[in-house]
Amino acid sequence: MKGCSEPMADMRRWFSVVSSFVLVAILGIAIGQTALVMTGQIVAAGTFFLHRASSNLRMLTNERSRSYKDYRFADQYGIKSLWNSYTGSQPSIYFRLTKFVHRHGLDNTEAIQAWMRNMQIVLQGPLSVSQNACSFLVNLGMLGTVLGLTMTFAAISSGMSDTSDIKAVTESLQTALGGLSTAFMTTLAAAFFGGVLISRVNLVTCRFLNEFMTILELWLQSTDFENLEKEER
Repeated sequence: MKGCSEPMADMRRWFSVVSSFVLVAILGIAIGQTALVMTGQIVAAGTFFLHRASSNLRMLTNERSRSYKDYRFADQYGIKSLWNSYTGSQPSIYFRLTKFVHRHGLDNTEAIQAWMRNMQIVLQGPLSVSQNACSFLVNLGMLGTVLGLTMTFAAISSGMSDTSDIKAVTESLQTALGGLSTAFMTTLAAAFFGGVLISRVNLVTCRFLNEFMTILELWLQSTDFENLEKEER
């Protein structure tokens, strides 16, 4: 299981995403479809991040299921039987935890706690990225709001400069309405995905992870290492 990616790689990734968003937004302004283009971008990004957040929760659920299966096997047949019978390419966390404890000793609580903290950090890597995605979507919504309001105020200012030209006033009002549409649509899309959907999935994932780490400690305490030590002697 991989941990967090490198900080510089994350910065380059986020910079490329923001740059793409700005470029497409400029294209939307050029073709006169700013609201549609920017909202579409936020919806696409929100859908992608929602899928990633759901995948993170599903990954933790599967990991807990595999660890529980190994725990039940060790409880029934012995921890050594679990180690000897395991043929998977990626051992469960419970499997790796018991191996670590066997090497360092059950009394070495500092090493065990350090291992558990490190494993929690590794498991929180995808969750941290998903939590950052919420802030990213909200920031995109604010960017769309500011841009939309700027377009609105600029259009109103331009239309009020010469009220005798009815056509110019009408066009400025249409542009102002388009700016308001951009502000409201982007804010709504960003709040819906970042502030409601993804944040809720992240909250459930965070609670599930904390519960999983607590259960791992309970499973470890109820694992019988004494018979294994007797066999090795």
